[in-house]
Amino acid sequence: MIRHRKRTLAALILAAIILAGIAVTGVYIYAKHSGIKLEAGTDYMIDNVVYYYQKDSRWKDDPLGTSQYHMGDSGCLVCCLAAEINMQQIEIDGFNTELDPKTLNSFFSQNNVYDSEGNIQWAALENAIGKNVVLKDASELENNEIQKLIESGCFPVVMVKMPKSGNLHFVLIVSCKDGDFICMDPMNKDLKPVPLSYFNNTIYSVRYIQN
Repeated sequence: MIRHRKRTLAALILAAIILAGIAVTGVYIYAKHSGIKLEAGTDYMIDNVVYYYQKDSRWKDDPLGTSQYHMGDSGCLVCCLAAEINMQQIEIDGFNTELDPKTLNSFFSQNNVYDSEGNIQWAALENAIGKNVVLKDASELENNEIQKLIESGCFPVVMVKMPKSGNLHFVLIVSCKDGDFICMDPMNKDLKPVPLSYFNNTIYSVRYIQN
């Protein structure tokens, strides 16, 4: 009976340690991805928005490099980059075919842009496309920086959270209207603009290719 109580006490202590670890990890994850709210200023609309759907049958089954992940489940960032490159009319040396999510993903795979988990390695991406990429946490943004970027013809990829699941996701900010930024969302199969307010007007990081 005493041994049983000792085992029970040990199990309770272990459970408390595990729960404490989860709590600490949760705080760390939240701090790492703490976001800021954005509010657009003057309306700015463009006509050349490029829309891609990551689950498009033409590329949804294509793997990200040698990883177990595919465009359909994890290709939102590649779709945003493909749209950004097209909209900013960025020319890539050695890229001799039409640029879309399928061909860009293949190009990234051939140039070792992905790690083993399918994450983009930004230094490798810069080497592959011959352009500088600006990486910022949302908290590092200057006042009206997103507005100024799109008005200068530079379209930023931002990290958001899906409204229901809370999963991290990437969208491309392409314009602003009525105080709301407008996005190209790779999860929108209708290929239509989505307001940032759909994601609670909150972003967690920014990436954009300098022209």
